[in-house]
Amino acid sequence: MQASTGLRNYIGSSGSCKAALDAGFLKVWTVPTDPTVGPDDALTGATLLGTFTESGDGTTGLTWDSAVNGALPKAAAETWKTTWAASGTAVLFRFCEAGDAGDTASTTAKRVQGTVGIAGADLTMSNNVVTSGADFTLDSAEIDFT
Repeated sequence: MQASTGLRNYIGSSGSCKAALDAGFLKVWTVPTDPTVGPDDALTGATLLGTFTESGDGTTGLTWDSAVNGALPKAAAETWKTTWAASGTAVLFRFCEAGDAGDTASTTAKRVQGTVGIAGADLTMSNNVVTSGADFTLDSAEIDFT
């Protein structure tokens, strides 16, 4: 899991990871043309498969509970849900602050980027091959940079 320059700068000078990312969105993508992209880079060639919002309403951002043992867990009271906008294999996610589309290059946007897969990934799913129009609920998630 990687933090963007914008997030690292914010944490170093202004506030917490929780404060930076509360009310943001979890976006899941296919593999970009360059699979070595970092959180500051553009996602050229990647397809946005879905954006998780509170209860899948399409507009309400997601929040985090207080850190436990150094990790920031998803808010237990929230339902993080998406309806897949495209079909494909989910391989990358970005948790982006509100207002960040997440696909352009930026050294100021506050983002966390990680891998998606069925095992051994930063974000695990029972099946990372998704179908457009299907609903999906994420039961657990956490930010842990260790």
